[in-house]
Amino acid sequence: MFLAQNFWGELDDWLANCLDVLPQQFIAFATQEWSPDQWSPRVLISILILAGSAFVQATVGFAAALFGLPLLLWAGNSLVEAQVMIITAMLAQNFLSVWKLRRSIDLREVVVPAAIRISALPIGVAGLGFVMTWSAAAVNQLVGGIILFAVALQSLVGIEWKNANKPIWVAATFGGSGILQGLSGMSGPPMVLWVHGQRFSADRARAFLFSMYISNFGPQMALLTWRFGFSVWYSAGIALLSVPLVIVGALLGLRLGSWFGDRWLRPITYLCLIVLAVSSMLEPWLNRP
Repeated sequence: MFLAQNFWGELDDWLANCLDVLPQQFIAFATQEWSPDQWSPRVLISILILAGSAFVQATVGFAAALFGLPLLLWAGNSLVEAQVMIITAMLAQNFLSVWKLRRSIDLREVVVPAAIRISALPIGVAGLGFVMTWSAAAVNQLVGGIILFAVALQSLVGIEWKNANKPIWVAATFGGSGILQGLSGMSGPPMVLWVHGQRFSADRARAFLFSMYISNFGPQMALLTWRFGFSVWYSAGIALLSVPLVIVGALLGLRLGSWFGDRWLRPITYLCLIVLAVSSMLEPWLNRP
């Protein structure tokens, strides 16, 4: 009860200050000088990571954030910057993938889950504001823990979930996914479990997931701008630079996913994610002099 009151109190404060603060932030954002030479190595590395993330997601239908987020953190980005880069760069990949798989999409399946997921985003973004007060090492450990949880959840894929369409499970799955999306950008596993538990075909599952990722972009960017200011759009600009490579990665991933399916590619993806997660969690000790 206290946490709920705290959250809504913070939300009221945001609303009260929104009209005063956002115009000032926009002016500061629009008038400050860019210094690309200062962070061009980080930009280049981030672009390559985003292209690789698009390839992975197009291949197996998930894991762009699970794969890309820890790498973007290691490249020197904050959790907010990494999240914005992922959702912006993957937007092009998601639209391309939805277009390629458009015959497998039923919009009636998407509307209610998307609405539930979007309604839960503010809770996750409020949590992200709290996490941003942590040290970089603690953030990396949180990310590693979420990845391990996601991989454990993904291990249940293949088990038939006969009552997945019951309202309570739809609300729990997509509400939880929305909170994870706002907090970390790593929200795919609950949805993957849901679609595969109903025996969706590979193309139908990927089309559904890509549609869900598209639906949260606008609301999430609005919330992040509201909470962290217009500086988040610098990260969006970096992500836009990656779009040509992201599209190439997505096309290659879609073809590879259609050729081989999940049977061979999914275990390799899990192994890579486990390595990334453990490395993130052990980073304070690995980097100790």
